[in-house]
Amino acid sequence: MYNKLSVEDIIINKREIKVKFSAKGAIAKYFNAPYSFNVAYSEDINNVPKGLAVIPFICNVLPIIWLLDATLELPELDHDFYNHINEIKAGYIKMYPMLKFGGKINTTTTNCKQITPSCYHCDTATAMPAAAFFSGGVDAFATLIAHADEKPMLITLWGSDIKLDDTAGWAVVKEHTLQTARQFGVKPAFIKTNFRTFINDIELNRLVKLSGDNYWHGFQHGIGLIGHAGPLVWREGLKRLYIASSYTAGQHVTCASDPTIDNYVKMAGCETIHDQYEFDRQEKVDHICEYAKGLKKSQHFVCAGLHRAAATAVNARNACARCLKYSLPAKIRESMDSLIRPTTYLPHAAPSYQITAVAQCLIG
Repeated sequence: MYNKLSVEDIIINKREIKVKFSAKGAIAKYFNAPYSFNVAYSEDINNVPKGLAVIPFICNVLPIIWLLDATLELPELDHDFYNHINEIKAGYIKMYPMLKFGGKINTTTTNCKQITPSCYHCDTATAMPAAAFFSGGVDAFATLIAHADEKPMLITLWGSDIKLDDTAGWAVVKEHTLQTARQFGVKPAFIKTNFRTFINDIELNRLVKLSGDNYWHGFQHGIGLIGHAGPLVWREGLKRLYIASSYTAGQHVTCASDPTIDNYVKMAGCETIHDQYEFDRQEKVDHICEYAKGLKKSQHFVCAGLHRAAATAVNARNACARCLKYSLPAKIRESMDSLIRPTTYLPHAAPSYQITAVAQCLIG
């Protein structure tokens, strides 16, 4: 059966991008009506070229296109991104030899050209060459600390771990990113996206059942997040995007966020780096604590970030009765004992993602 996904319109309005698309063939059941991908930014991205504005959408449909041997039609696309699609695809092929990856991408015009970032709100003195996706966890903090001298913009998404209807949970996560940005002297950027709800997870999980993984973890997570940075790459003149590793080199796991995939996502002259992959979690915690030791006695920062647990209200209340420090493995606790004492407990957010605790590194 012929499967086709077509971008019908790319609407850019100040801080928002809406990609309207149509689906023909069996591919239609893998998307939820009304076939609209919506993303909103905390920054004005009104003049971003459509060839970059469409990348958040493209990154979240490519695996589906490949798995269904479908055709993706769109009006234009950044040259850098287009030229590396086959390398991204090769990472999936290597990770899932039991599955077939086909499909093709057609641009309806020859407008697949190099896009030069504008950085229209900054000059050479204020331009930020780097950005890091920031969830607030150990992995994210390890990446931030490793590149603190680059002053990376912190990008936090609403619609990933925190559901779009969880306004209380998002308020806590946003405040945590703002606090961290102030402490490290960097700029935060927030993105609200329906990238996890415009697709039909139930059907997609069935589609990839043979892989032994689910669609979010095994296929969408990774490039699905990275693609959202496209408009910010253009606005801020970014040259590097860091996405923290979840696993360590040598661990044989399937995960869509992997250096064989992430490192080939390039757009408008900006490269992506799957960061700190050479370190395990214990080593990352050690690095965080070593960094904390070097701070002035009057300084502190939120260490290990926000610990989210999908739990029932009863389980969440039990979890909130103890500091995050004491929910960590004993080996990691030993590294943190001299630095961390619990200072704050957060109120419960919506039951879907409970915010259990915050541990702060207080020096002196």
